[in-house]
This record gives sequence, structure tokens and C-alpha cells, in this order.
Amino acid sequence: MPRLDPDSVQDVVAVLIGRVGDLIVASPFLRSLRKGYPGARIRLVVSPLCIETARLIPFIDHFEVLHRPHWVGRVLMTATGLLSTPGDLAVDLNPSFSRTSTFLMTLLNGATVRLGFKKGRWDRVYNQQVDAPGDREHMLDRYARLAKALELPYEPRLELKLEPEHEEAADRILAPHPKGKARRVLVHAGNFKKFDNRWPEEKFVELTNRLLEDPLVEVFYLAGPGEEQPVAAIVSRLKKRVPIFGPASLGVVGAIMKRMDLCFMNITGTTHLAGALDAPTFGLYSGYTDAVWRLRGPRHFGCVSPDWESCRTITVDSAFEGVKKALSAAAKI
Repeated sequence: MPRLDPDSVQDVVAVLIGRVGDLIVASPFLRSLRKGYPGARIRLVVSPLCIETARLIPFIDHFEVLHRPHWVGRVLMTATGLLSTPGDLAVDLNPSFSRTSTFLMTLLNGATVRLGFKKGRWDRVYNQQVDAPGDREHMLDRYARLAKALELPYEPRLELKLEPEHEEAADRILAPHPKGKARRVLVHAGNFKKFDNRWPEEKFVELTNRLLEDPLVEVFYLAGPGEEQPVAAIVSRLKKRVPIFGPASLGVVGAIMKRMDLCFMNITGTTHLAGALDAPTFGLYSGYTDAVWRLRGPRHFGCVSPDWESCRTITVDSAFEGVKKALSAAAKI
């Protein structure tokens, strides 16, 4: 099995073809690459969904976007670049089999070390592998094993870096709502495309109405791209009118989250965005998302459904009691 001298590594390529949350959760491993190979150029290959996210990762020197196959010219440009400079180390961060990431690792067969998880298909494109993830193995623990395989330091802490313009934009958006004594709660009822990962809209309405009864709680709603209509429909059913923020860039959304006392949300990319910026969260977890994707740390709270696949059975009563405790606890941290 090939080994690398950290001082001789000049070029590293990491591949992750996934969604926003996938890339954010991989940020601790990317930080490990930077610490372990401080003199190397670190490149990242991502899907178009992760362009904004890649710009917020402070541990990479360059990122390339693998566009959809029917954009032949752009795909060929990415492939040509990888073939011409395969790097000393190529790492596939996708834990499960992906035709796209396997194709890219094939292009990188000139790299001295080609590392990935065992997937049971096309494993021969790698010359170093770690065991396939367990069904209940947390994503951060999976990446810890990748780092260990390379003998790299690893800290399981999500991390992104905002730019001054993100902070300034968030201040402008919140300017009509100056911070007083009330505790700010940002609600994101998104992830509308995934039924089981989405708490029912009527439960968001009921919980928000209960929060609005407390004069020391101020509620805001967040709408991501394409979520304007369903979020507006939820807000229209509330007893009181509440502001809706967004859609906005990922950096601006993150800066808004940092200015909240609690972010209450379904488990999606914005959950991990909040975690990477140390914004306090309250998540609605299924058994699966609790085991594999749960945010770690004293500022992250939530309810867990008894259903492995779905969060929808979480009751309003349990969520409301949890939010009250989370607001109290977050204020002391």
C-alpha cells in the first residue's frame, strides 16, 4: 500500500459529488488535509449544487465544478484538468458508491495514493481504502477514519468562513427588526422535496403560534430558493404576521443565523450551515438523521422521532417543550 511523505505532497484532489450538507459535514476532513499537507495545493471537485458552499471553505486553494453530463464542454474541461494534473493524493469523500465519483477517481489514476471507502463496486480504482460505513456510523466518524488512514490530525468540528459582505448584508436585512430583550427564533420549514425529512406544515403553524404567545420571543421564517410559496403559505396561517427572510446566498443566510438565539429547522443543508457557524439549533430528527447527521456540541438541541426513516411523528408538545429548554440553555452558553 503506497505511503505519502507529508513534506513531499504538493497536490491533493478531493472529490465530493453531493449536496450542500454533504460538503459542509466534510469540512473537518478538508481541514485535516490542510493541516497535514500545509505546503500542498488542495483542489476540490464538487457538483453545481455546492458552488456557494465551496466558496465558504477556507481550507482549499481551488475548486472545480463537474457539471451535468449534457454540458459536454464543461465536463471535458474538468476531466482534462484532472488528467493533466492528477496530484500526489486523490480522495473520494463519497461514502457510498457513485458512478460520477468513481469516474473521476479513474481519471485520477496517476495519483500516488487514491483513497476512498470500500463500496463493493469498482474498488480497484483505489489503492487504499477504509471499511464501508456502518448504517449507524456518524458522518464525522466516517471522515475520522479517512483521516486516520492518512495519519492526519482530525477535529470533528464543522467550519466555514463568511466574508464581510455576508455580515453586512445580514445587518441590513435585520435592520428593520432591532434586537431587544426578546429572544430571536429563526424557523426553516424547508426541505420540501423530502417528505419524511419534513415536519408537517400544520405542526410548524401550531408550534409557531405557541411561541408567538410569549412576548419575549420574536419569530422569523426563512425561505430558501424555490421555497417562497410554501413558506408564505405556512406564515399566512399564523395568528400574527412574522417576517420572511430569503431567498439569499448561503453566506448571507449563515450570517442571519449567527444573529439568532435559536434556529428551529428540519434537517437539511441549512442545519449544517448553522452548525458550521456555531449558531444554536433545534433540529427535528428521524432515527436515521439523529444517528448519522446529528449536529454535535452544547449549542445544538433537538427532538428525535421513534421512526428510523421519518421525523413526522414528533409531537408539537415535545418540540415546544424542547425549544423552551433550548432557548434557556443556549442563553447560558
